Amino acid sequence: MMVRVSTPGFLAGFFVAAVAAPLSTALPAFAQSEITVFAPYRGIATPIARAGSAVSVITREEIEQAGQTSVAEILRASPGVSFNSSGGFGSSTDVRIRGAADQHTMVLIDGVPVSDTTSTRNAFDFTMLPVGSIERIEVLRGPQSALYGSDAIGGVIAITTRQPTRGLSGSASVEGGSFGTHRQALRAGYGGDQFSITGYAEHFSTQGYSRRAGNDEADGSRQWTGGLRGQANLSENLSLDAAFQVTDLETNYDRRDADPEGEADRLSITGHARATHESFDGRWRQTVTAFGSSTERSFVENTTVDDYNGNRIGIEYTGEVRWDALGTTLYGLTGEQQSADYVEDGTVQFDEDELYWGAFAMQQFSIGPALHLSAAVRFDDFADAGTFVTGRGTAVYELYETETRFHGSVGTGAKAPSLRQRAATPNLRPEESWGADLGITQTLFDGRLTVDVTGFYQEIEDLHVYTGGFGSFALEAWENIDEARLMGIEVTADARVIPGHLDASAHYTYLDAEDATTGDRLQRRPEHEAQVTLSYIGIDRLRVSGVVNWVGGERFSRSRERDPLDPYTRVDVTASYQAHEHLEIYGRVENLFDVEYEEISGYNTPGRSAYAGIRATF
Repeated sequence: MMVRVSTPGFLAGFFVAAVAAPLSTALPAFAQSEITVFAPYRGIATPIARAGSAVSVITREEIEQAGQTSVAEILRASPGVSFNSSGGFGSSTDVRIRGAADQHTMVLIDGVPVSDTTSTRNAFDFTMLPVGSIERIEVLRGPQSALYGSDAIGGVIAITTRQPTRGLSGSASVEGGSFGTHRQALRAGYGGDQFSITGYAEHFSTQGYSRRAGNDEADGSRQWTGGLRGQANLSENLSLDAAFQVTDLETNYDRRDADPEGEADRLSITGHARATHESFDGRWRQTVTAFGSSTERSFVENTTVDDYNGNRIGIEYTGEVRWDALGTTLYGLTGEQQSADYVEDGTVQFDEDELYWGAFAMQQFSIGPALHLSAAVRFDDFADAGTFVTGRGTAVYELYETETRFHGSVGTGAKAPSLRQRAATPNLRPEESWGADLGITQTLFDGRLTVDVTGFYQEIEDLHVYTGGFGSFALEAWENIDEARLMGIEVTADARVIPGHLDASAHYTYLDAEDATTGDRLQRRPEHEAQVTLSYIGIDRLRVSGVVNWVGGERFSRSRERDPLDPYTRVDVTASYQAHEHLEIYGRVENLFDVEYEEISGYNTPGRSAYAGIRATF
């Protein structure tokens, strides 16, 4: 058995980060809570000011204020995050962090990994995640494999679904607008001292617009989502938590200009059951989680029917020990069974499964009141893809007199080939990476303005590159032949311009994403990306926000710098009015100036569109 260490300089970089230069996290461009939990159920509750990883937190309140029905659009509020959609709602949506590919982003729902094991690269499709089911989003930027294993080369997006609230509560909303769009959502729950439960359901439909340029027919979509979550306190030290969510999406699509409209049906099911026990006055917390996720995809085009079925089932144990002055230790062990099959017109093209396990440990501690450090290491074993070791170190140094923080991190990552890649190319090696960031956060004007500037660098080696033919699975082939270099700067600002009347936030990302083998810019990575948000709250019960998204510089739709894409600026406006304590009226206009732009060459994006709705709570 061969053990791979994800970069030869791993040990040196790891210890430099853990004990040397003051390093940590960039604040996001919206208001932050004081406490964050790194990817819930696998992290230590940490004050933002002492968090070593670059992390953004998006709360339920901020999600509702954004007024978006697309999770990808909401994630755009986090620096370093970009996405591509192949033509409107229901189409495949890829999210990238700091230029890493979509398959390098681990996605967790309530701590459960949910990437599609049947997809070519084991990526997650964000179209399958409705906004109404989300309580909280955390975005961790940079290599995170030391805690989260494979798929976390670029970072982690952790989703927490709606949680029970105190007493009886609920909400209902109805929305409609352009392209024949309708959305209805319902939530109800009860929270008590010993038992809490909440359920939610959401329906979304749209007649849509043609996804492919040159076609006139509209490509519609329909989505249904339902979920249930419960918590129980069996004793003072023992609690249970369980949840499941089901999403079904039916959509029409155009694969090629000459083809008639195709149909796709996607079904996603995720769930978990978790037990948490605390002892020694809460100093030792142990958690056992059983989890599972299932994805089914069916595509009908002409006379061809493609069926994909994938499953993940596993169990994870984590422990957290608080040592007071010696800091906090986090450790864990994960075992998981993954499977995937692909059937074309009744013929099995591949049917693969794999047993995986991993173990990790992290130590978080402080030296004096100003220096905060963490160090983590992980071992992963894939039965058919070998083993690898990854690590991560972070540090924060605070200057209280000037309200200044120096921050940064360094870490390594690894990405195992997907089951489909291994079926086509059995000897394909894992992708490996290392990356670091370094920056400074400054608070000014008695806390009314916070600015952060962070530089980052990452190398990804042994990239999986497609070298096979097209037309059937039998022709698929992959090789480890490319290397990518990703570097850039993230700048964020959060300001109370006129306290109680006008708030502003902004972030800008410069990204140099290069294929180190050819020197070409990587496809679909914007060189410049920025967002500016102004929110007016000066009139009682009224909130009006304007969001400007700018994408500029070099950007190519295809590899080897083919199909250049033009820069664009898109403006969205949202407004909400609290007509009653339990009744809110809201609306939004997207692409206010009807700008024509492309995220992927040949695929349409929506022009000016308007939506309005009403939300009632009790």
